[in-house]
Amino acid sequence: MSETRLQVTRTIEAPAERVFALLSDPREHVAIDGSGLLQGSDSDRVTGVGQVFAMRMFRDDLGPWRTFNTVTDFEPDRRIGWAPDLDPDCELAPKLAGVTVGGHYYAYELEEHDGVTDVTQTYDWSGVADPNFAALCPFVGTAEMTGTLDRLAGAVGSA
Repeated sequence: MSETRLQVTRTIEAPAERVFALLSDPREHVAIDGSGLLQGSDSDRVTGVGQVFAMRMFRDDLGPWRTFNTVTDFEPDRRIGWAPDLDPDCELAPKLAGVTVGGHYYAYELEEHDGVTDVTQTYDWSGVADPNFAALCPFVGTAEMTGTLDRLAGAVGSA
């Protein structure tokens, strides 16, 4: 870990295929979110790099907003990741006028062995260039990320 990168790992008692199926469906992310930021998505299942899915978000100090997330990594049953960017037409956009957002990403790496899967979640904001946006980071901490992996484990059948 570094000052601009957080990572947590958990062994989940489920095959990688089941874990990946949940992670690749944005509509399921609210159920596993340990941060409380995610409010929902109507986007279809992620199927490859370059795809964009939308998420509705909320944070007390920012209010509601929407992100467009570009899939940066996609290897079925092994790795999925995306880089969020602010929807320029959402409620938060006028408040951040003049601020360059983006430069952060989320990723999950899966390594299956003997029917269980080690899941590593990474949140990296090292690419954030605007100091005004950097002041809002990190959007999640290790406790929230651990909560996400705990919820993921529960959702795929591992307590």
